[in-house]
Amino acid sequence: MFRIRTTIAAVAVATVAALAVAAPASAHDTIVSSTPAADSQLTAAPTEVVLTFSNTLLSIDENSGTAMTVVDESGQDWVAGPPSIEADTVTVPLSEGMPDGAYTVTWQVVSSDGHPTSGEYAFSLTVPEPTATPSATPSETAAADPTAQPSDAAQPTEQSDPMPWPLLIGLGVVLLAAVITAIVIVARRRR
Repeated sequence: MFRIRTTIAAVAVATVAALAVAAPASAHDTIVSSTPAADSQLTAAPTEVVLTFSNTLLSIDENSGTAMTVVDESGQDWVAGPPSIEADTVTVPLSEGMPDGAYTVTWQVVSSDGHPTSGEYAFSLTVPEPTATPSATPSETAAADPTAQPSDAAQPTEQSDPMPWPLLIGLGVVLLAAVITAIVIVARRRR
């Protein structure tokens, strides 16, 4: 009888410990919009990339937890300065003279819960050839271009931790506790 009580107590302690480990849920901030928008096709080169998130981001000393790159097909990074964080928005300036082609924006920020989160998305640039007829100035083109506005429809992909290890460990401990409990109950019924 003493063994059974000891085993049940051990199973109860293991179950409580597993639930305590698995209890904290991590809800990282998610990207809400981006300028340029994901998968957009621009006709004028952007001067900056602006990402807006679902919550206020943490700003660590000198933005050490925040990074962004805007890389073209040849591998050149067009970011012209450090990222700027204001509440839920991260902005980076871009260099002038971006050529036509595909660009990949890669970002990393520190969520309001203190965990890093990252992701990437793409956009393309196709500047029309100048024609003999008068056309809009680049600033008018950018202002009239609906793809240059933040978009909720095309969301950049977000990458968080690939495996929620504390949750998996906790579930494993709970499963082990259930198996041990079942063995104890079966052994007890045989007596």
